[in-house]
Amino acid sequence: MSEEVSVGARLQARIENREALVGVIGLGYVGLPLAVELARSGYRVLGFDISEGVVQGINRGFSHVQDVSGDVLAAFTSSGLVEATTDLKRLGDCDAITICVPTPLNKTKDPDLSYVIAASQAVLHGLKPGQMVILESTTYPGTTREVMLPVLEESGLVVGEDFFLCFSPERVDPGNPVWQTRNTPKVLGGVTPACRDLGLALYSRVFDTMVPVGSAEAAELTKVYENTFRMINIALANEL
Repeated sequence: MSEEVSVGARLQARIENREALVGVIGLGYVGLPLAVELARSGYRVLGFDISEGVVQGINRGFSHVQDVSGDVLAAFTSSGLVEATTDLKRLGDCDAITICVPTPLNKTKDPDLSYVIAASQAVLHGLKPGQMVILESTTYPGTTREVMLPVLEESGLVVGEDFFLCFSPERVDPGNPVWQTRNTPKVLGGVTPACRDLGLALYSRVFDTMVPVGSAEAAELTKVYENTFRMINIALANEL
């Protein structure tokens, strides 16, 4: 069996057996609900956040996010399925890592990717064969392949063979009692087909409906189209 097959097969097996440790970088309104749904699906979750207060609160079972019940969170933290930390060195312990950091606009209205780059660099320091990284942050087409991938390739590992990289845009509607994290259709594309297949292996166990697409760029573009559709309809409604 080749090394490419062996690392992918090992990760696939850990995902299927619920043995994978999943890291979530950014425990805000996207990351914390995702962490809870991963735990609800039987995965151990290690959440990362730069705020010591947020981390301490989560480990005490306190939810700072509207869509996550404190009682539910407390049940997962007390059982050991969810743990939060500020120690980014522990990223190396994870089998899969999701990145849920903000991508605000800067003064010139261009996307500020500094949080994505910082998260990628943190992952790089502990990147090992057989790990998968999934970016969820809203961004423009090309970010995963042209911004994240070069950072991770500094490890000397080969995407699609040694490690796996996907994009799956967050589609959270905070406060919506009907469409929540689990039942909102989830788009996912990989940098390679092997990346996509492993991403689907994990997320299909967490989300009710998966929508696989042919590339990371296609997945990135779906979020641009969705936000454009929403903006145009809001603008039209305001003009009527």
